[in-house]
Amino acid sequence: MSAPTAELPTAEPELSPGELIGEYQIDGKVGQGGFGIVYKAIHPLIGKQVAIKVLARRFSADPEMVSRFVAEARAVNQIRNRYIIDIFSFGQLDDGRHYYVMELIDGEALDAVIERSGHVELVDALPILRGIAKALDAAHAKGIAHRDLKPENVLLVRGEELGGREDVWPKLLDVGIA
Repeated sequence: MSAPTAELPTAEPELSPGELIGEYQIDGKVGQGGFGIVYKAIHPLIGKQVAIKVLARRFSADPEMVSRFVAEARAVNQIRNRYIIDIFSFGQLDDGRHYYVMELIDGEALDAVIERSGHVELVDALPILRGIAKALDAAHAKGIAHRDLKPENVLLVRGEELGGREDVWPKLLDVGIA
């Protein structure tokens, strides 16, 4: 009797630069996680840059996962808070994978900042924590709990200098675990 063979994971098909998804043209891959791939894209006519999250094929075939993916877009739009990533379009690729279009954030994940520097200065931590608290308060007011709050789901956005220091605020990601 032969030993059972392990099923090899199949590589997720990636979108190519120049490929059109809805109204947006893919620029390239931004990142990849357990649930899918995120791409940078641009609206070719008006130049708006966005991020597109494409749900992995195995999850796109699971009605419960698709429901959670849609729920993330709905939750974000119910909450409508400056500290939570904005999702503004949703669709399905020809191969059946689902995607949503969200704002493109020029920032760095909190876990990467902590890993690189070992800590976050108190003067920077306070506005980050204040923003996270405001986002969670707004979510809770709508009856939504994030349930996956961790440093890798907090993107730090840097803005204009205020009083000699650069302004830093958080954007919460992956509200779909709610």
